[in-house]
Amino acid sequence: MDAPEALREFLSYVVANLIDHPQQATIAIGTNVNGAVTYRVQLAQEDVRHVIGKNGMTISAIRALLNTAAAKHGIKISLKVGSAREEDAEAAAAAE
Repeated sequence: MDAPEALREFLSYVVANLIDHPQQATIAIGTNVNGAVTYRVQLAQEDVRHVIGKNGMTISAIRALLNTAAAKHGIKISLKVGSAREEDAEAAAAAE
C-alpha cells in the first residue's frame, strides 16, 4: 500500500469513529497544483460539526496527525472537509 492510500485509510478510520453516519462519508484523493496530495472528505451535513469540532480543534488535531505521518513519507497533504450539500452549492456557483 502506498503512502497516500495508507493515509486515506487512517483518515477514514478516524472520521468514521467521530460521526453518526459513516456509511455516507466519502474520501476523494487528488493532487493540487503544488503537488500536494489532497484529501476531500464529504459527510452528511450533521456530521461535519463533529469532525470540525469546537473552534476547529478536532480538525486541527486530525490535520496535525496527517501532516506528521505524511512528512515521514516525504509528501505534503491538504485536507478539506464539507458536506455533499456544500459541494453542490460550490459546483453550481462555479458553473455560473
